[in-house]
Amino acid sequence: MVVVAKGNGIHVINDIPMCLSKNYVCFVGRQDRHLFEHVDNLYLSNVLFRRDRFSSTIQLQNYLPDPSNGPVDWFIEDDTALRVNYIIERLNYESHANNLASEAMSELLFQQLVVELWRGKISDMSTLSKDDKIISSIIYINKHYEKPLNIEVLADYACISARLLSKEIKRVTGMNFNQYLHFIRAKSAMSLLINTDKSITDIAFDVGYCDSNYFSTKFKQVLNKKPSDVREGYNK
Repeated sequence: MVVVAKGNGIHVINDIPMCLSKNYVCFVGRQDRHLFEHVDNLYLSNVLFRRDRFSSTIQLQNYLPDPSNGPVDWFIEDDTALRVNYIIERLNYESHANNLASEAMSELLFQQLVVELWRGKISDMSTLSKDDKIISSIIYINKHYEKPLNIEVLADYACISARLLSKEIKRVTGMNFNQYLHFIRAKSAMSLLINTDKSITDIAFDVGYCDSNYFSTKFKQVLNKKPSDVREGYNK
């Protein structure tokens, strides 16, 4: 698992780019290909684990994402992030101590970490701090990128000013609102180009564009390649 403490960057998993920013959590399988690009002051923790090696007394699988049935990444609240960072520090210490007590403690800490990450997912906007509202706005873009979106619509959703929201999105992601929206759309389009037989025009409509030529232009700006090049490369 990857837990981001601060900064931003791009995490490419199986050729699909994902934007890393504060309080972002992502699970990567051993079969996945992944790398980091364009990082800026990025601080993250990597926790390596094997699902089949834990003799947990709780149903830990209920709190771990299933790659075949839903998302493997999400954002957590600030309060959760503080607890998670403390658990990770203790886990790092105990996992490097060579004794039975530390081995048992490592397993307990890992269980606590997994449950904290699961229950700390951002959900209820009314209970959030300003920073969590910014993260929730980014989640909103991730989930509704195919709809007509602008900074005013997003500001109304987050109950903060458009000017402040624009500034904070840039601080957290390293991109302004429009850049981030086109990035998310390009990321989703990349997945469709690789994993489906849909036409490029249909994919353009699916990810929120009314014009396939405009889609191709923005896609190339974001990923430095044309949609047709991606489709042709994978067909080969």
